[in-house]
Amino acid sequence: MAKAPVAGRVKTRLCPPLDPREAARLYACMLGDIAAEVSALTLVRRYLFIDPPESVDSLPGPPFSAFETFPQRGRDLGDRMRDGAATAFRRGARRVVIVGGDCPALSAETVRSAFRELSTGASVVFGPSADGGYYLVGLSSPDERLFRGFRWGTAEVLRNAAARCRILSAPFSFLPPGRDVDTGEDLLALRDWTRTHARPACPRTRGWISGFFGTGGGGFPGSRERTPGPHRGSRSRCGG
Repeated sequence: MAKAPVAGRVKTRLCPPLDPREAARLYACMLGDIAAEVSALTLVRRYLFIDPPESVDSLPGPPFSAFETFPQRGRDLGDRMRDGAATAFRRGARRVVIVGGDCPALSAETVRSAFRELSTGASVVFGPSADGGYYLVGLSSPDERLFRGFRWGTAEVLRNAAARCRILSAPFSFLPPGRDVDTGEDLLALRDWTRTHARPACPRTRGWISGFFGTGGGGFPGSRERTPGPHRGSRSRCGG
């Protein structure tokens, strides 16, 4: 599940400390790295569901050429994930794993683990995220009840989703926790993660982090964590 990396339309909660163009570049890097990591999986079909629908052809070439691309459909995140899962099952999938484009620490092995959980008894598998949601959800069968009636973007999403599984008598399991990058705090945590973990490689994201933060520690460059509004100029780029 992805958005077109357009300034002002992605990662708006990162502005500030980033300006909209920096946020869009960071998202493009994260999305490219996740697509490359998922491309390393074998014996799976890969689908890219993108928003807005008219941007369906906006990500040509590798690593996105390994994916079949579809527009996202639905009023909210739950509807869009439900539609994406239903599309995959209609096209012959026996198990479906859904990930977003903003968790660059997501590895191919984590996705493999989700498929293993689904093939050994779990009906649903979640990758818990630090904000109370999940960075991954896997399904062994289509069930729209797993995506309806939630207040998305709140700290109760995962807890409520697990409760829904219990109501439905659907066995579920958890993967190791991860972290989406939605806020300045998440961005600092990502910077620290890149300094202590060599895998996954996520070269685009690491290059952006290095260009933006340099080699220093502490918070954001200058006083940007306290300064709202656009920042003139940018030292960070997303390569290849």
